[in-house]
Amino acid sequence: MNLAQPKASIVFNKLLVNAIENNSGIFIGTNQAFGWSHYTKSNQIFGSVKDSCISHMVNALYDPDVIDSSVEDVKCVDLAVNDSLQPQCDISLHSIHAVSLNNQSVIAVGENEQNGWSGVHKNNYGTGKCYGLNRIQQVSNTILDNDYIDSPARIETNVAETLVG
Repeated sequence: MNLAQPKASIVFNKLLVNAIENNSGIFIGTNQAFGWSHYTKSNQIFGSVKDSCISHMVNALYDPDVIDSSVEDVKCVDLAVNDSLQPQCDISLHSIHAVSLNNQSVIAVGENEQNGWSGVHKNNYGTGKCYGLNRIQQVSNTILDNDYIDSPARIETNVAETLVG
């Protein structure tokens, strides 16, 4: 793959981000993002809650797997980059405001190479994620996730960049 470097001129006053999760990204400028992968397994008894009132609830999660969330992610990202050109990205910004970044998230500004990212994420929720204003009272969550092998992951990434110039 041969990547030419385009001219990028970006001007903005503000970037506000409330949440970025699970191998996400915000790229501003001249970007390369090849070979990203992400695997998620989520057990939720009661899903996400937003601006709610929950009371007098009993939740039980029973998930005894022999092998839970087995992941084998093998990739090779091979790039040919023309390095003889000077960076051509001109960015002017006033501010960046991010409330939270989770699980391999990124905010990248300028000349970016984010190649070969891999992520594996597993969670068990009794009551899922809570957003907004919630009132939760007298709630019992029981999670039994007695896996023989829990979330084995083999991630092998080879990023080879051949510079031409």
